[in-house]
Amino acid sequence: MHMSNSLGLQDNNQQTEGYGLEPNRDELEMRLKNGANWFYWIAGLSVINSLIYISGSDVSFLAGLGFTQLVAAFVDIAIESGAPAAMRGVSIVFSLVVVVVFGLFGYYANKRFTTAFVVGIILYFLDGLLLLLLGVFFSAGFHAFALIFIVRGFLACRELNAFDAARAFQHPPPPPPAAL
Repeated sequence: MHMSNSLGLQDNNQQTEGYGLEPNRDELEMRLKNGANWFYWIAGLSVINSLIYISGSDVSFLAGLGFTQLVAAFVDIAIESGAPAAMRGVSIVFSLVVVVVFGLFGYYANKRFTTAFVVGIILYFLDGLLLLLLGVFFSAGFHAFALIFIVRGFLACRELNAFDAARAFQHPPPPPPAAL
């Protein structure tokens, strides 16, 4: 029985289990790539947020990371309290490290490493919680929106990996009996 789910979060194994049918690989590959590529968007928009921070503006993108913005705010407070302006470098280095990490999540998620998806989902979820606690509701809401697609990519990744693993362990059918 085929059940649709508008968010695409159903387990497609229900559709193929026991019927010997191959899942729609093109659709699963597309969902995997779409989910994994969100990590690149997050990293890229965080870079732009960092460049905006360096320029001294208070504007930022919704998909950017709250962790990097929080560190930037603490650095600004430290500078206003008398710390050297060179402390901005701490914020910039931290942001670059986080951007590289999210870029790596995108790279390895695209290579079908489920661990990259899981760790990235957890960190982005925690980042969204931080934004929610700080009262940045639009950014937290955008994090929830992005997480839906990242989780869809993870589920597609898991399904493709499980299907390929099962296929690798299947034995080929025996040859037909020889005619006498």
